[in-house]
Amino acid sequence: MEKSISPISEKTFSHFCVFINDVIKRSECGTIIGLSQREQSYRINQLIKDRPLKTIDLKSYLIDYPENLKLPVNNKGKTFFFISNADDLLEDKRSFLTYFNNLVKKNSQLSLLFFFQRNITYPWNLKIVSSYQYLLQNIYFYPKYQKYDLKQFLFYLENKFKTNLSINIKNLILKECGSNLWLIKEAVRHYSKNKDLRDLFNHEEMTFRLKAIYSELEEKEKQVLKKAARQESNFTDEEKSTIEYLNRTNYLSPLLNKFIIQQLTEGNILSLDKDKKIILNSISVDSFFSRSERKGLRYLLTFPNKLVIRNELAKALWNEIDNYTDWALDQFIRRLRNKFVKLGLSKNILETRRNQGYIFYH
Repeated sequence: MEKSISPISEKTFSHFCVFINDVIKRSECGTIIGLSQREQSYRINQLIKDRPLKTIDLKSYLIDYPENLKLPVNNKGKTFFFISNADDLLEDKRSFLTYFNNLVKKNSQLSLLFFFQRNITYPWNLKIVSSYQYLLQNIYFYPKYQKYDLKQFLFYLENKFKTNLSINIKNLILKECGSNLWLIKEAVRHYSKNKDLRDLFNHEEMTFRLKAIYSELEEKEKQVLKKAARQESNFTDEEKSTIEYLNRTNYLSPLLNKFIIQQLTEGNILSLDKDKKIILNSISVDSFFSRSERKGLRYLLTFPNKLVIRNELAKALWNEIDNYTDWALDQFIRRLRNKFVKLGLSKNILETRRNQGYIFYH
């Protein structure tokens, strides 16, 4: 029988297993932080292949009250349970915190392993769980996938979707999707079906995933990412810690950042009216820009969300492509971005693609 291909590297999974085994060996409890609800089921299935472990899904419609849980605890030997979707302990099922606390106290050989997407060490979450030491006994922050993990995942997907990806396409996918496996999988799936790069990152299914990822973030995480997208610099210590944590997870990606920028500019939209005048939220801002700025911006607005190569923009600005300098074009882009900020827009609505051109996000 042909050996199945693992989606992530053996090195990363083994490190995860060491933590799990160590907690169980000592008959203690553990908390895994930073795994999305989707990925929790994948990793748990990997773990229980060779272990007699049972899983309790707190999102199950059958589990509304602690009394619904009748865990078969073996008082004569070790007993282990995985608790998935443990984020519910911070919201609708806080009463379960006391239930699990009492259960652990009564059973010295019981190990409970909780899977959280949310970071329970954030100050506002720690207030909820600080009285329940079993959640803080052993904490494992699920690591950000490294390059070797992502290469392994792409190899796994090539086999799954029966497709071949060139090195350039692989690099492009990883550049835009970061270490988010859900986004990477969708990009490969879409390419294997269409063999077309034009809408690889902005088709409907990809947009749905970005909306889902964004909606799963905590409100304070959303606020700090919005500030970062606006390129603000006045972060509080709490906000700095939040960014540092998120940068160590698999949630963030250039695609998500672009999605957040689009959210910020939804109420502030630059566009052209029927007379080709530049308007912001139906109000003309044509005179706010210089003559050359108007000319270049109108050209960019004609091709929203599409790559405009440098030569094309130069020709629109100066009616020639042979005598312009890179410096002059870069200065034009800098001035345009500064005008965006003065209008309350993000600089990042105009993205530079190195050695290629520019994309104006609408």
